[in-house]
Amino acid sequence: MSDFWLYLNLGFNHVLDWGGPDHLLFLVVLVSVYEFTDWKKVVGLVTTFTLGHMISLVAATFGWVTVSPTAVEFLIPVTILATAIYHLLNTRKGAKELSVYGTYLMTLFFGLIHGLGFANFFRSLDESAALPLFEFALGIELAQLVIVLIALIVGFVAKNILKASARDWTIALCCIAIGLLLPMLADTWPF
Repeated sequence: MSDFWLYLNLGFNHVLDWGGPDHLLFLVVLVSVYEFTDWKKVVGLVTTFTLGHMISLVAATFGWVTVSPTAVEFLIPVTILATAIYHLLNTRKGAKELSVYGTYLMTLFFGLIHGLGFANFFRSLDESAALPLFEFALGIELAQLVIVLIALIVGFVAKNILKASARDWTIALCCIAIGLLLPMLADTWPF
């Protein structure tokens, strides 16, 4: 049981790591366009991201796929930047959003990229990694749900109490995220 808490806590803390805010930024940008009334879609997107994260983590841990860690470290902020730009472009009048399926596929794909970032840790385990991977994923899912709940609460306050428009809220969050991403992109630039 202590191993369960160890890996659950590891997953939880992986997402909430202020030293590597990529998960936080991705989740905040991902849900910047949603309201509390969209909670089912938000939970679905978060779980889809976790599923993508888990698939690539398992594939890399068991050696089914190998990707350059340098490339992954660069691609992670690129996924956040792509999500922010997508939301910014959709704040324009008449902009066409992806279908629900397109949004889920994009989120799954970005989860696949993010999952590759932690594979080296699990490759180093001597024991069977299947159960620790599941426990880690559960910790990730719980932490992500906490983050999106907080993001939705702050968004609710901004839009309903402070009277910020939904459009302005999305623009502000995406621009802040882009500002925080630029140094990450510069630091991980592989070329």
